[in-house]
Amino acid sequence: MLRKACSKDLDQLIHIIQQHKAVFPFLPRAVFKDFVQKEEVIVYQKASRVLGFVRYHHRKDGITTLHEIAVLKSHPSTGIGRSLIEALRNECVTLGQKTIRLKCPLDLPANGFYSHLGFQRVSIEDGRKRPLAVWENLIVPCKSPRCRAPSFFITLTHEASETRAILRLWDETADKRNPFARVVFTPLFSKPAAFSTIRQLKDERGSKVMFDSGGYQVQMGKSSYEELFDRLLRFYCENAWADWYVLPDHVPRSTDNDREVEFKVRESLDFARLFVRMMPDDFAAKAVGVVHGRTDEQIRRCVEAYADMGVRYLGFGSFGTSGPNGTVNLISQKSLRLLHLLQALSEEKGLRVHIFGIGSPSHLIRLTDADITPTSFDSAGWWKAGGFGDVFFSDGRRLSVSRIPSKDGTVKGIEQQRRRTNHTCQFCEQPHRLKHNRMLRVMHNVAVLLETVERLRWEENE
Repeated sequence: MLRKACSKDLDQLIHIIQQHKAVFPFLPRAVFKDFVQKEEVIVYQKASRVLGFVRYHHRKDGITTLHEIAVLKSHPSTGIGRSLIEALRNECVTLGQKTIRLKCPLDLPANGFYSHLGFQRVSIEDGRKRPLAVWENLIVPCKSPRCRAPSFFITLTHEASETRAILRLWDETADKRNPFARVVFTPLFSKPAAFSTIRQLKDERGSKVMFDSGGYQVQMGKSSYEELFDRLLRFYCENAWADWYVLPDHVPRSTDNDREVEFKVRESLDFARLFVRMMPDDFAAKAVGVVHGRTDEQIRRCVEAYADMGVRYLGFGSFGTSGPNGTVNLISQKSLRLLHLLQALSEEKGLRVHIFGIGSPSHLIRLTDADITPTSFDSAGWWKAGGFGDVFFSDGRRLSVSRIPSKDGTVKGIEQQRRRTNHTCQFCEQPHRLKHNRMLRVMHNVAVLLETVERLRWEENE
């Protein structure tokens, strides 16, 4: 699994670099600690063991300097180095960097590794003790600000035991992807054990955490908006360790009339202004302002208001809903039109856009077909669909395997979809087990969501 390094990795990072002291100079612990805090170290982890890392720095001139890449001597030629370079490349694409540059002593075999991965040797410099080869890898830029695929936030508002089971099942696979790199969690309406599990994810795996406000609970009548505001203010002040904080919002319902929607939009903005003023000065940079509305004017008003507050991350949640208690978001033509407007306004102001509650790969595909690519999205659909007996595939299809009458029918349907989408994952290797095993369906759906994002990225860069 690839992830950003955290403070608990320091001993393992130093152990790895010491195995290569003939190649790399002595690096004080303070150097590693500084780069970990700046989130400029990516590690490759298996189980609880760090097997390799890459340390780098993103310069303001668009050049990313690769300082070291190192793998445990017990794991040579296992593809870990290649995976670390790919992770760094992907981060460079996201940040708009132009080039990865490194220097390697001319007599080291590692030069062949860089050449094999597409780096070009651009010059040779005199080093302190020996000549250095200078290697560069040009980053292919996106065709437009919207060409890259969005980042996936996994929603983990579950019981602690369920979250631990999800983590354990994924860790038991050989899959190098990290679905837990970004997490959405609703702290006010979760048990302390679940909260502790999310904090552990942050501390031990370096997960980026977005706290959801819990506005949906107000929509369901389980809390008043004023109570949500007060509780959220206290909680956010006491827990400054998260990466993003969703501002309190009064969520309109599909059954609300236009007057009620206008009241909730206006109240959300008024309370958001008050909330930001009551928080520390640096809070706005980590806040996520929720955009609601049924009209173009309401969307414009939200964007202008949040920009004036200094909020740089906007979240869209004004979908129509269906299902029990309105728990299923619908992507209607009206929602797409409002999203187009939000995307255009956000690009003008240099703001990021997050979409709340993407239910399935088909929703992602529909957004992409409509030329809508947010910065990020979150999904709990993988969990809900698995619970209802459904499994996803990256072409947008879903199979209700628990409703297929025979085991043979389940196997045939899944194998057909696996061939059609070129899908492989450990959770559906024995297709007949998906019919009766909820956790296998859930984990398969997580793998497919990651696959869908990767597929969209590949198609858009064709």
